[in-house]
Amino acid sequence: MKNRLIVFSCFLALLFCANEGWAAEGRCTATIMPAISASKNTTTPSGGDLAFGVIIPGESSGTVTISPSTSDRTHNGGVVLVASTTGAASFNVYGGANTAFTIALPDTDTINISSGSNIMTVQSLTVYPPGSVTLDNQGQATFNIGGTLKVEPNQPVGTYTGSFLVTVAYQ
Repeated sequence: MKNRLIVFSCFLALLFCANEGWAAEGRCTATIMPAISASKNTTTPSGGDLAFGVIIPGESSGTVTISPSTSDRTHNGGVVLVASTTGAASFNVYGGANTAFTIALPDTDTINISSGSNIMTVQSLTVYPPGSVTLDNQGQATFNIGGTLKVEPNQPVGTYTGSFLVTVAYQ
C-alpha cells in the first residue's frame, strides 16, 4: 500500500508538472530613416567648389594646396599665386537627426582638370572634419574637401575645370 501511495503521488506530481510550460517573449524592431543626401554649399566664397584661384606658372613645376579645414591656399615650387577667389569644396548633408555618416572620396588619387586639351591633376583630396561625422539635432552637417593641384612648368594658359564624385552614407 505504501508503494502504491508513492507511485500515485509521483503520478500526480508528473501530471501537474507536465502541464506547466514556459514562454518567452521576443521583439521585432525596425527604424525608418530619411534618405541621406548631400549638395554643394553655394554660400561659400568659392560657391562650394574646390577653387585654386589664379596661378602664374614658372619655369619649374609647383603645387598649390587648399586646406579643407581653413580654405587657406599655399604653394610650393615654381608657381606664383595671384589674389583671387579660392577655397575648399564645401557640402551640406541632410538626413536623420543625430546620426553618423561617412564620406567616401573618389577611388583614384588623381583627378584631371582640363582647359581644352591641356590637363592638370588634383591629388591628395582630404576631408574636414576627418573620419565619420554626426548630423546635428536638425539632421544637418557640413564638410569640406581640400587638395593639391600639380602645375607643370610653363603650364598653358586657360581656365581649367573638372569634377569629382563624393558619396555620403549612414554609418
